Amino acid sequence: MTPEDLQTALARALVLADTDLTATGFAAAEITVTPPSRPELGDWTTTAALRAAADPDRRLELATDICAHLQSYPEVAAAAVAGPGFINITLTPAARARIAFDLIAADTSALSSAVHGEVAPSPRWSHRPADPDTVAVLQQGHAAVCRERRRADAAGITVETSDDSVLVDPSETRLLNALAAVRGRLTRSLRLGDPALFVAALTEVADAAEVWLHRCPVTPTVDEPITARHASRLVLVSAAIIVLATGLKQLGAAAPERI
Repeated sequence: MTPEDLQTALARALVLADTDLTATGFAAAEITVTPPSRPELGDWTTTAALRAAADPDRRLELATDICAHLQSYPEVAAAAVAGPGFINITLTPAARARIAFDLIAADTSALSSAVHGEVAPSPRWSHRPADPDTVAVLQQGHAAVCRERRRADAAGITVETSDDSVLVDPSETRLLNALAAVRGRLTRSLRLGDPALFVAALTEVADAAEVWLHRCPVTPTVDEPITARHASRLVLVSAAIIVLATGLKQLGAAAPERI
């Protein structure tokens, strides 16, 4: 379940809410879904109830109504009201991992569909190129995940026995959510004509992948059997490769597999 899927669910929740709770004319395009300030709060947070409430004194009531709607989705493990009307959303492990499985199933990235076809540097970014040092960091991150995939291939790991419910380590959650956030950041960056948000999202993917590889290696030790967990981690590393490679191309940079 991606942030875009959650935005759709939130828009539906607002439509189904009592008519006196939601402000007249509130546009679904105003709904935003972002990572929370602390990972223990969940996967995503939204200010939809704060922004859409017809009466500021009934924001909590609207937020509670939205949470009840979100919890009807099997992909949502929890939806909780926080503060004056923030909503924190936690996905099930399988729903969170779906972004990675969908990426490799399509053998392309969500970024490609976001720009409707062949990925190429945006001419609107020509006057605001990405910082070369940051691009180098992204290239190193791409090479690192490519190296891990080569190790997995050499060990005979395949994705056939993968299971989208086993990627539950906090570092896996961080990487999956980073992957899910990239498409929306690309869309916003293209709209603004500035790659900064997109580059920041790609950097988070590279950073999260580095931490994850230290905690959760794809390839088992010599005396450790290959399990569904290793196969699922191969799905995740392959998804990271797709997103970083496509992102670098969108920035007009090479995506080297070795550095």
